Amino acid sequence: MKIAIMGAGAVGSYYGAIFKKYGFDVTLITRGKHYEQINKNGLNVKSFWGDFNLKIPCFNNVENLKSFDLIFLTTKLYSNNQSIRDLKKISNSETIIITIQNGVSSHSEIYKEIESKNIIPAATYIEAEIPTPGVVLQKGSTVIIEMGELNGEISKRIKEIKNIFSVKELTINISKNILSTLWKKMIIVGSFGTIMSSFRLSFLELINSNYGEDILLETMKEILSVGIADGIDLSGVDINQNILDLKKDPESMTSSMQNDLNSGKPLEIDKILGYVVKLSKKYNIPTPYSTTLVASLDKFKKG
Repeated sequence: MKIAIMGAGAVGSYYGAIFKKYGFDVTLITRGKHYEQINKNGLNVKSFWGDFNLKIPCFNNVENLKSFDLIFLTTKLYSNNQSIRDLKKISNSETIIITIQNGVSSHSEIYKEIESKNIIPAATYIEAEIPTPGVVLQKGSTVIIEMGELNGEISKRIKEIKNIFSVKELTINISKNILSTLWKKMIIVGSFGTIMSSFRLSFLELINSNYGEDILLETMKEILSVGIADGIDLSGVDINQNILDLKKDPESMTSSMQNDLNSGKPLEIDKILGYVVKLSKKYNIPTPYSTTLVASLDKFKKG
């Protein structure tokens, strides 16, 4: 099985490294100094599960690559137009594409150009960053990919992927309602990540501030209301429990959006909480907290 990781930043590089460590034929597709350092010195992984270095094929474009059997799409959401063009060059009618991106709509964007039967939407839960090019730092024992067919079927291919790729360093779960799964993650990521970015606070600073937890709670409520209005089953969501879970290890909570903001990179704000705000207008649902947060980051979204 030939596997590609398209958009091998922190998350994609970690998953690619784990797959390669277990003997899979893996190719990373990334850019810039990260690409240069991987080709020069290999990929260094510093992980809760142990540190290691490995040589792994790495490219900064897809022009000379042939079709892959399985592609993990881990690019930023604002790159999807280019990602779709690249996917079409390295996939065929049998290629499975697993979309591991933030937000709740990336798979539907890809459907416009690539047949839906080739796509498996997924959510991931992992704390990872690139402290320096060529190095991936993964924190904590939680490393999960939760994927599912849009029709809720526990398909043969889903079961095979789970069986093949579930290892000590990675848990793969199957969702019977992947849209619900994506929205449940949106409630968490769309709130705390955006708030941390807007206020330039760590999560610990946020929850210790006078009104930080209140803002977090109200933003989560708004996202939940919009998701329900859009027909998503979110009956099992307990927002207060979400906050308690986040507070269990506040020092480890990081935000990829905040990392991008601090690095002067573009932000995914329009595809995450901005998407919720846009959808809220369709259903006439007030979202004052979310709208304010999105507005505060608007001028930074292009980097």
